[in-house]
Amino acid sequence: MLPEKRLSEIKNVIDAKKSCSINEIAGMFNISKATVRRDLKMLADRDVIRLTRGGAMSIASGTTYDPPYAMKKDLNHDEKKRIAKRAAELVNDGETLVIDSGSTMLEFARALRSFKQVTVATNDLIVAYELANVKSIDLTFVGGSIRKNFYASHGYFAQMALEQINSDKAFLGIDALDYTKGCMVTNMEELVIKKLMLTSAKERIVLCDHSKFYNVAFLKLCELAQINRIITGYELDEKIYRHIADEGVHIERV
Repeated sequence: MLPEKRLSEIKNVIDAKKSCSINEIAGMFNISKATVRRDLKMLADRDVIRLTRGGAMSIASGTTYDPPYAMKKDLNHDEKKRIAKRAAELVNDGETLVIDSGSTMLEFARALRSFKQVTVATNDLIVAYELANVKSIDLTFVGGSIRKNFYASHGYFAQMALEQINSDKAFLGIDALDYTKGCMVTNMEELVIKKLMLTSAKERIVLCDHSKFYNVAFLKLCELAQINRIITGYELDEKIYRHIADEGVHIERV
């Protein structure tokens, strides 16, 4: 297993179990205790777990902590690319899309580059940069105040712009998802923007890696019934998948 993929999997195990010992992780991944200690220190340095005596605990053991973009972009990267590829397959030429912020949305933007003609509105600076010189994409950046370390706009001007937009599809990221609590986020300013994106669209599509299903976040964005489709990775536990599908939500594992 590649080191970065192992780090991602270790982080997911810790989030799912809330805490793990060095011995447990060494056994699960068939690696030495010294390697586990190095991996845990790397994850702790990225601020995605917290070291404990003899192991580590999840930062998401309460309501989810939202790490900065630089710390999230490499986690579950292969899974995010699969999700993005499937999401791009749902886009038709000539459609207007609203694209949320985040590392999964960046992979989605990259997957969109081959489309003949779409119109995109986004509040994510990195997504906008990725699409800015693509001739086939008519790009609008939703301006406003920039959230530090997250590269996303929010506030009055961003809200005013989104209130004027009508889209065919909104592609949204979230911080947590639960079949009883719905879709959740951690940040109040982000919540307002995401709600406006939901309102703008005929079809609402959530793109999230499987780790989001093991968390609870501070603020409720919407009920699952308000989402038309969820796309996640095949890593999602079968029991959780079935619970959500039984709620009548179209959920795909890719």
